[in-house]
Amino acid sequence: MARSAAAKKVAKAASTGAGGKGAGRERNLLFPAAMAVVVVLGIVLIVMARGQRADNAPRGAPTLQDHWHAAYNIFVCDEISPTVWPDDSAKDETGIHTHGDGRIHIHPFVSTVSAQFATIGAFMDESELEFDDESLQLPNGVVLREDDAPCGGDEGTRAELRILKWNTLDAETPIVHTEDLRSVRFNENGQLIVFAMVDPELPDADIPRPDDTGLRALLGLPQEDLPLGSDGTPIGPAVATTEPADDETSDQGD
Repeated sequence: MARSAAAKKVAKAASTGAGGKGAGRERNLLFPAAMAVVVVLGIVLIVMARGQRADNAPRGAPTLQDHWHAAYNIFVCDEISPTVWPDDSAKDETGIHTHGDGRIHIHPFVSTVSAQFATIGAFMDESELEFDDESLQLPNGVVLREDDAPCGGDEGTRAELRILKWNTLDAETPIVHTEDLRSVRFNENGQLIVFAMVDPELPDADIPRPDDTGLRALLGLPQEDLPLGSDGTPIGPAVATTEPADDETSDQGD
């Protein structure tokens, strides 16, 4: 009986030892895998940060020559806002405004707020809209804040404010900004911009780019690049834009 009990103890010890070694091997495999994930995420974040910094870097000296336009959308949770910011051109002092047409107009009135030196913050200030890295004022006057979790999240969760910017009409993917949003630049004529207050888990690919039909016509693009009307013929600037005629001159205050 004594020998039998001893044999059982030896067998139990052997099985426990084997399990311990197996668990050790599993831990040894999990650690490098976890480190690899951390490294990959770190690289992705570094690349994104560099892309945002590069996008916000001016590419030349201020000028008083360029008259630019950008189209925008406001995207809240999972849908595009049905309204746009109202016409604020009458009180514009620096040359950056909207006519209530879903477009941002950048006139060369002041070199530091002209062309690539114009910023989202400058537009919001001229329009007297509340805006920073965590809040966005809608056309109806309501201010959405990340802490308000407006997208149906559980109590204690936060929404995320992003700016998505397609730098050219042909760009397939946007540059996405999530911080220092007031410093985001209008660094090209004919950009597309989305102001998005969304669930942090929402993929950028699920946020649609603005319709560029009116913008393409307004930019005076070559015939082959203009949008087509219902009859299949290109829509020219004089047909597609509802902008006041004197907006085409850079020395007017609209």
